[in-house]
Amino acid sequence: MSLSRYLSGAIILVVLVSLCILGCSSNSSAQTKQRIGIFDSRSVAIVYANSKFFKSPYPEIKKRMEAAKEKNDTKEIAKIEYEAKLHQAILHDQGFGKGSVNTITDLYKDKIAAIAKAENLSAIVSKWEVVYSNPDIELVDITDKIAAFFEPSDKMKETIKEVPQHEPVKDAFFIDD
Repeated sequence: MSLSRYLSGAIILVVLVSLCILGCSSNSSAQTKQRIGIFDSRSVAIVYANSKFFKSPYPEIKKRMEAAKEKNDTKEIAKIEYEAKLHQAILHDQGFGKGSVNTITDLYKDKIAAIAKAENLSAIVSKWEVVYSNPDIELVDITDKIAAFFEPSDKMKETIKEVPQHEPVKDAFFIDD
């Protein structure tokens, strides 16, 4: 076999392998589109705070406040008032702003992982944390699936359907009520 025939055959083989690789990779990338689960953290916070699963810090804070007032401990009273304001600010930011709900979702990691597996999701994040998404990534809203953990009433289901129709409140932690 002459050198020119050998090189021609090798070139043809390289071209065919390259075409096969390009063809196979373009088909496989279309089939392996990344799916990312997203949720509206405000809806999760609102449904959780209105569920039987919510552990309000206020009864314990109230008991501590009463004890501090009985002792006339002004330093402890000020500390408890500050703590109560911080709790309220966090709740406002979660329910009306873009505040993290990791303290809530951490309680349901196993259930969230099951959703990810069932929906073929590579990751799950708050929709407010997605700064950029490549067009090859499919964002899948799973807000209702997470909200279902908290067994919402029909009225609460209607409420959380309205949440996405409103933009988050900027600096929601400053809401004073």
